[in-house]
Amino acid sequence: MTNTFTHYGRAFTLAALLALPALGSAQTAPPSSLTRGLEYLNARRAKLGLTEADLRNPAVASEYTDADAGVTHLYLRQRHQGVEIYGAVIEVHFDRTGRVVQSHNTFVPDAAAMANGATPGLTPEQAVAAAARALQMPAPQGLQLEQEGSATEGMTFSKGGISLEKIPVKLMYSLRPNGRLALVWNVTLYPLDAQHYWDARIDASTGELLDRTDFVVGEQTSFAALSQQRAQRSVAATAARRSTTPAPQPTTASRTNVPNSYNVWPLTVESPMHGARQVVSNPANTTASPYGWHDVDGQTGAEFTIARGNNAYAYEDRRNRNAAGYSPDGGAQQIFDFPYQTTISANANQDAAISNLFYWNNLMHDVTERHGFTEAARNFQSINYSGAGRGNDYVQAEAQDGRGMDNANFASPADGTLPRMQMYLWNSPGSQSLTFTLGNGTTIGPFRFAQASFGRRLAVVAPLTGRVVYAGPGCANPLPNAAAISGNIALVRRGGCNFTAKAQAAQAAGARLVIVMDSIVGSTTLVNMGATTAADSAGLRIPAMFISKADGEQLRAALAAGTVTATAAAFDRDGDLDNGIIAHEYGHGITNRLTGVGSGCLSNAEQMGEGWSDFFALWMTTKPGDVGTTPRGIGNYAASDSLTGAGIRTKPYSTNMSVNNLTYANLGVAPYNEVHNNGEIWAATLWDMNWALINRYGYNTDLYGSTGGNNLALKLVIEGCKYQGCAPGFIAGRNGILKADSILNNAANSALIWQVFARRGMGASASQGSSSSITDQTVAYDLPRVLSTKTRLSADAMTVFPNPSQDRVTVRLMAASQQPVQVELVNNLGQVVLRQTAAASRLQGEGVELSTAELPAGMYVVRLTGSTGTATQKLVVRH
Repeated sequence: MTNTFTHYGRAFTLAALLALPALGSAQTAPPSSLTRGLEYLNARRAKLGLTEADLRNPAVASEYTDADAGVTHLYLRQRHQGVEIYGAVIEVHFDRTGRVVQSHNTFVPDAAAMANGATPGLTPEQAVAAAARALQMPAPQGLQLEQEGSATEGMTFSKGGISLEKIPVKLMYSLRPNGRLALVWNVTLYPLDAQHYWDARIDASTGELLDRTDFVVGEQTSFAALSQQRAQRSVAATAARRSTTPAPQPTTASRTNVPNSYNVWPLTVESPMHGARQVVSNPANTTASPYGWHDVDGQTGAEFTIARGNNAYAYEDRRNRNAAGYSPDGGAQQIFDFPYQTTISANANQDAAISNLFYWNNLMHDVTERHGFTEAARNFQSINYSGAGRGNDYVQAEAQDGRGMDNANFASPADGTLPRMQMYLWNSPGSQSLTFTLGNGTTIGPFRFAQASFGRRLAVVAPLTGRVVYAGPGCANPLPNAAAISGNIALVRRGGCNFTAKAQAAQAAGARLVIVMDSIVGSTTLVNMGATTAADSAGLRIPAMFISKADGEQLRAALAAGTVTATAAAFDRDGDLDNGIIAHEYGHGITNRLTGVGSGCLSNAEQMGEGWSDFFALWMTTKPGDVGTTPRGIGNYAASDSLTGAGIRTKPYSTNMSVNNLTYANLGVAPYNEVHNNGEIWAATLWDMNWALINRYGYNTDLYGSTGGNNLALKLVIEGCKYQGCAPGFIAGRNGILKADSILNNAANSALIWQVFARRGMGASASQGSSSSITDQTVAYDLPRVLSTKTRLSADAMTVFPNPSQDRVTVRLMAASQQPVQVELVNNLGQVVLRQTAAASRLQGEGVELSTAELPAGMYVVRLTGSTGTATQKLVVRH
């Protein structure tokens, strides 16, 4: 999300206050959560810096109870003169006994002294028009009031020809950078191209846009940039990648007759290069989706035979209409088993792609519902069977979206409003080739090339074969050898005129494709040819590509020796088949709905949305037998990277610090000053925690279950979002996870969680500073004093991570020692193979790292010896 201003500069943490025993006193049969919450807050008003008026008559923004944890979550929005203050929220979380277990406060102190008058100068209709102007949208036409309400309650207008959804408008206050409260109209507009979903504050007197939040979270900057980097790789690197990247596997010829089945890349299979398609029958979880995936009325029997149901509606949107398009029909028996081939266009595989998209959206719904993203917690469903939450917000999952390439996004407005997932095609270097056949039958290539942004895309017309004809600079129109070029492929040299002029001349001569060879000696950069103006590329219908000078000269030499035939092919990779990207996008919706009041709470600079989403992608695609040290990327299939490559990230994820050494210290330092890259630090930490818990509790293949370290990790991540407060930073997120473990497991994993976070620089004395900044954090690798001052060495006072280990292992200690501690690694023959000596303070902080890269695989013992005793733990080394 993007937010041009921050509303959270006056956030007040209650962490210190919550440590006081008096705050945990039980309440006796309170009449309501609101009454209970106000009693709690008024008793601590002075410590919070609030006046009596600040706590008078707040609006209940949301309230629900988690059945598993037994915790009631109450969210109050501050009001002044009956007008709500945007971003001013108090959260109070009660356990089963009524004890307050956590609270967060962003109320504005002494709001009465900070606020302007409560009478707007603009009408709501004028505010909508002002918002449209400020957001560079067309003026609304025929705007009609469709749902009446007072200014402070809010009202809803028609779409006005400019919005995909009806337009809510509400009178509110907004905290300005100078500390004043400005009266604003809050206007929500969803432009017709669906690339933004604006929640805007319009000055109620002047019509000025004061700030805005975007509910659409997209990947364009990161995805496109990293795809371009891969397009520039050397021929050797490209060949190496192809040799280590499994080819997508085609479908089987036979079709299943099993009712309620889906031929897909199933749960834990990340993409076509990670495993084969399988027919999965009756996949709906009976608790999360008790009436199956095609129900919308809560009664036995499906209402739809297409890829539509209570949790999601998947359809194609190649024309970028942002409305329901074609959706495959499984028939009365709901058999979604459609052909898939690797050698045809993505469009021709649309039935298989849409079915997979539908399957994975439903998987994300069902798995996360069982781990805390429930109807009450604002999940995505058409109807909420329990009656909790608001419903009417199934995911609109748009396959092969025509808005662009190399992208995906997710729009997640407030509970009760439809979200939208847009999945794109990928112009991936690994799925395109250019070869040349010489007159003697010899084939040379494949050659690297970059497609132009003008003309038809090669994937639309490929494979394309034709004789190559050289036309010099190719600037003359008509070309001197136009007759020879007609029906063939033109090869031209860079320089003399614009790229579009060369393409226009080749097309006028009847060429089917134009290849531009570089003229710069020694350059290996492939130019993404573009048009200077729209007029330059008007009418261009043939594809155009750019090759290096060295490859061009090799081709010219071959032409001098005889006839050369070129074959160009490109098959777009479909993001609908990259299940990691699907899970990532859905994850944005999860964390937006779980944090704070459920919308607009992840717009601050240090929010971790991208990190959570990467974690969901990794978690959903972990298979039995996987280990944490194995490098894992995001979007490897879509980006044509290898299985162990980084994909669309800067580094692969791994518990091995020599593979991924990101820490909190990287935050704000280029390239980790961009939202996607920032998220990598958070995801790396959550991934460490996942494997630390798996090492302790094992891996459970039932991803809906309550046991196993993997399931516990997901549960803690989801529940942690509920306790971190609105506009969290990394430390607030860490504290939310610790609080979740305290509530769910009586803090049984507190030491382990602290070890994991301390290893990545988020230790006990770390501070996030303002969550609106990514450059003011304090990095620390220490443990809380209660953990670091145990008097004797023992197995439970030490951690060995990761375990199993591949190349490196970090040993930490949570015990005191007056003398340096001896750290030894002992093999199964009792021989000491590694030995280090370190101060106890070092072991309690960053720890001691041992290299296991040169050791034979097998079982070892880590032994620590200090002044207070000896402790040992087993270590497994795998390579």
